Amino acid sequence: MSQALAQVTCPSCRQRFSAPVEQILDVDLDPSASIRVLSNQVNLIRCPHCGSTGAVNLPFLYHDASKELALVYVPMEAGRDSLEQQQIIGTLSRLLLNQMPPEQRKGYLLNPQIFFTYESLLKKVREAEGITEEMIAAQQAKVNLFRQLVEAGSDEERAMLLQESGGLIDEEFFGITQAHIAQVEAIGHQDLLQKMIQAQSYLLAETTLGRELAARSDAIIALKEQPTREKLVELLVDSDDAATRQILIRLAQPMIDYIFFQQFTRRIEATKDAKERQRLEELRKEVLQVRDDLAQEIRQEVQKRAALINDLLSTEKPALLARRRLDDIDEIFLGLLEAEIDQARQNDNQELASRLEEIWRLISDMAREQMPPELLLLNQLLESQDLAEARRILEENRALVQLPLVQALEQIKVHLQEQQSVELSQHVAAILEIVRSMVDSRQKAGKLEIAGR
Repeated sequence: MSQALAQVTCPSCRQRFSAPVEQILDVDLDPSASIRVLSNQVNLIRCPHCGSTGAVNLPFLYHDASKELALVYVPMEAGRDSLEQQQIIGTLSRLLLNQMPPEQRKGYLLNPQIFFTYESLLKKVREAEGITEEMIAAQQAKVNLFRQLVEAGSDEERAMLLQESGGLIDEEFFGITQAHIAQVEAIGHQDLLQKMIQAQSYLLAETTLGRELAARSDAIIALKEQPTREKLVELLVDSDDAATRQILIRLAQPMIDYIFFQQFTRRIEATKDAKERQRLEELRKEVLQVRDDLAQEIRQEVQKRAALINDLLSTEKPALLARRRLDDIDEIFLGLLEAEIDQARQNDNQELASRLEEIWRLISDMAREQMPPELLLLNQLLESQDLAEARRILEENRALVQLPLVQALEQIKVHLQEQQSVELSQHVAAILEIVRSMVDSRQKAGKLEIAGR
């Protein structure tokens, strides 16, 4: 992934600010790149002044080596003439080639396809991903139905829309509704958000699938609130939905042990009804099967992550390999890597420990690259050694010193106080006062500027 800083003017408040934007979207390095393109979420930025969110229309290169795709998007406004546009295309192509080892550079990279409209690029990516016009039309129909449900003036109108909806109400439909709600919540349109939540609540209550999904959500919440073997047995026995039971088993996998099966067996033995007893015995077999399948999946994932650590140790380009295997760098990988470092130290193998620690630093740096600027700033502040360093960090990131940072630091301070982390909570409290002062000064300056006009 290649990024650059762009000067952006917010369309809402007209303030200018710098924002990181993507220039190269490489599916091998970042598998989520295709999702961002397909959902028109490329270079989605948030204004640090007013909080407005939107996508900026800037050139980028989309690369998928498995499909030999090199697609350059150059919006018409990006270059005043064909020469400037060719310069942009050349720059993006060189950026892509420079991040690739020589043996992976193929002929198609020297002749990327050019697109001057986002829709034409989108059509090409959809074709490559096997997304047909029928699939797009079906998804759009679901989006339109949800929009109509949101705009409906009454439950009676919503009921009529559901009667005419055909087979549109499926799990994908509910996924679409949740995605739209999350997007509107991020933007901050509270009126529209409330209407969407009302429509979603109606769907959860008035459709068969909605009730199933609501029951699944309730079961998951109940287990999280009361994570005991007794509660797990109760939830499994009461659930009529196999998908819900599987999710519960996966969530509670550490609890499914000898004691759990003792409790389940006692539940079976206490049941007098023969039919119900048979159902519970079948359910016990189901739990055993799901648990064994899950254990096998975990073993395979652990082996896969262990192999990745060995590959990172042996390759001459660990950074490139790590970027290509981002999906495999997770909690399992980090746990194994930490264990490998500890083992190397215990064995007094300083050379191996040093190489493993270098991989740890590499992964940490990559994680920071993926962080939103606000979260990165927050982490830098928490890691600062003293107030002088914290103040320097804040001065270097003045555009991000906004009310949301104040709110985040307040929450962290309360959490640290609850955990009785006295020294760190005092450090955060001191940083919080500096941030409040900077935010107050900016707000006063803004009022003075308005008054001066």
